[in-house]
Formats: sequence, C-alpha cells, structure tokens
Amino acid sequence: MPEATECQIRFDNNPCGVYFPGQSLSGYVELRVLEAFKVKGVSLQIKGFAEVKWSESSGTGKSRRTVHYHGRQDYINTVTYLQGSPEGNPFDIAPGTHTYRFGCQLPHNLPTSFEGQYGHVRYTVRVVLHRPWKVDPTYKVGFTVLRHVNLNENALSLATPCKLELQKVFCCGPCASDPLFISAQVPIGGFVPGQTIAVHIEASNRSKKRVNEFSTKLMKNVCYISQTPYSRVKLVPEVVAEVRCQGVAAGEQITRDQFLAIPALPSTSTQCQVLTLGYEVEVEAKIPGPNINPRIRIPITLGTVPLAAHAIPTIGTYEQLQAYPVPAIPERGVSEPTAPPPPPVPYDQLKPTAASTVPTDQLPPPTYEEAVGSTPANILEEGEENTGSNNFTPQYMVYRFSE
Repeated sequence: MPEATECQIRFDNNPCGVYFPGQSLSGYVELRVLEAFKVKGVSLQIKGFAEVKWSESSGTGKSRRTVHYHGRQDYINTVTYLQGSPEGNPFDIAPGTHTYRFGCQLPHNLPTSFEGQYGHVRYTVRVVLHRPWKVDPTYKVGFTVLRHVNLNENALSLATPCKLELQKVFCCGPCASDPLFISAQVPIGGFVPGQTIAVHIEASNRSKKRVNEFSTKLMKNVCYISQTPYSRVKLVPEVVAEVRCQGVAAGEQITRDQFLAIPALPSTSTQCQVLTLGYEVEVEAKIPGPNINPRIRIPITLGTVPLAAHAIPTIGTYEQLQAYPVPAIPERGVSEPTAPPPPPVPYDQLKPTAASTVPTDQLPPPTYEEAVGSTPANILEEGEENTGSNNFTPQYMVYRFSE
C-alpha cells in the first residue's frame, strides 16, 4: 500500500448502509494521499452474491473420503473506473484529497443479506488502486440489503391461529403407559422483529412420567444448498430465543402461556438458490431418564412489514399481556429515491395516509441492529490485500413496540 494513503467509502444519507432491492445506492470515495505515486487507474466494484461451502468426510484409514460442497449465485457485479483505465498509461496521483462520486441502481431480485457458518449472502463496495508492477491496494466495505417481506400479502394464511398436538406413550406393548397429551398454539403465523410471540401450551399427563419443564424456543433454520459436485442440503438449526416454565406432574393437567421476544433477525428467505432461511416455534417437554423428549414445531414467517390491524403483544411481566392494533399498510412498494437518495425507508412511509385508530406518536419507527448472536465476518476474498478493517455485520429492522 502506498505510504500515508487512506481511503474512505461512504454512502449518501445512509450511515447504516441499509438498502432495499430496487433502490439507488450512491456515495463517494475519499482518497487521501500524502506522497504522489503511480497508478494505471482507480476502479470501483459493486458486488452482490451468495456462496456456500462445506466439507464432509466418511470412512476411515485408506477408505476415508472427503467431499467438498460448493454453491454460488451472483446477483450484481458492476465495475467502473473512477480515474484512469485498465489499458491506459500510468499516471501520478498527486498529494491531497481526491473525491470520487459513484452510484448504482440495485436490482429488484436481491435476497436479504446474511452471514452464516457455511455461507453468506453478501454485498460489498470495493475500491482498487491499480499500480503497475506492484500489489494493488484494496479498500472494501459491506452494505446490507433487506428484501421486504410484507406479511399482509399472505394475510389469509398468516393472520389465523396455528395449533399442533401430539401424544407420547412410554414403553410399548403390554407395558405401554397411558399417553401424555401436549398441544401448542400461536395466535398468528407471521411476525416481525420486535414483536412478542405468545405461545399457549396445554398438557394432560395420564402417564406415570413427570415432565420437569417446558422449553419454548424460537428456532432459525438455515439451509445451505450445494451445486457441485452435486446438490446437497446442509440444515443448521439455531436457537435465537428461549423461555422455560414449570412442567406437569403425573396425572395432572396444566395450561401455560409463554412469551418469546423476537430479536433482530433476517426475514424468512426462499429466493436464493443456495441459501434459505426459515423459522419455527418449538415446544419441548423435558422428561427425566432415558426418554426422547417430545417436541412440537410450529412454522412461522418472519417479515419486515407487520400484519395490519392485528394486536401486537407487549408485556411488562409474563403474567400481564397488553396489546394494541397496528393500522393497515398500503399495498405499494418502496418508492425509488431521487438523487441524493434518502436513508432507508422509515416507518412513516409505510403508514397509510388515511386516519388511523392509533395515534401517530404510538407507532414506533424501526431501528437497524445487528442480528442476535452475530459475529463480524471478514469480507476479504482470496487474492485481496488487507488494507485495514474488513469486518462487516449486516443490520436488520427491529420495531420497538414496547417503547
């Protein structure tokens, strides 16, 4: 890297670097040079892609075999020269501060950003100083793309309660016990980060086994899908929220209400061919001894636009549940901004223009936060020189309904 050279990549009116598909991304590059040096050009690349990779081994000794799985899908890859050209003659970049503007219209088909254990959906802006006969310094920043998941588009299926039941018999044949009946219910099937999922549990224990406790979890299920050497799916579940309550003794019947606060998370995503995200509420009855704990799993959809006119639960304690309605949200997409582009779409633009049953000051705007449990990802690719901090963590919408 040339001595005393700094490069900053900034987005216009968007300090969080959060965009939606179809929006205009714009910003500027500020290159600070203390000593002149030669380059053939200064290029800027805006790139978006999904990639997964992992390995699996089987066998032992000489029969041991390892398969390397890989999948990739490209969404955007634009390169422009801010100064110079790849075929041009070398020239000196004079000392001082050089500012370059850039802009790009994001495609409408972009999936939501995600960084996972075996893959990612990643969007970056990269500046390269092309130096003759030298290593090319690279400066890189990531930005977040949030694909809107409007729960109202599937309101008929998502705005209804979902209830699942199971029964568990211990032992078998003539030694079989009377059954343990368990049911779990959620009031709706679609939520947004910041909401609280109210889970109603009913249990009738006719067996002689005691259920020590019920564990209620919000599970994030990541599917990594390879393309080579052949198609294979690797499912990685993760607990993102959990609460526990007292179980049920033998011969007793109980009802329990549990509340799962949804933290910052990416929305449900099925658009990508190599990486998908899904969510479910899991209720597990924990039984002592060598038994398989019965589990109920209820699929839910996590979106970015909440269901309209539905009660949003907010709780001060587990014993008290309050709710207020959210007004209808118009059927329209995010308007494309004109230059200079505005910051990410605020909640005000998602509200209807008609009078609402809820005062405007009670509608919380979304904030943008890192996903729960996330760690910064190194966004450098193979062959790129490390010129500073290259860590990045996507940020996701969270509605603070309880504030």
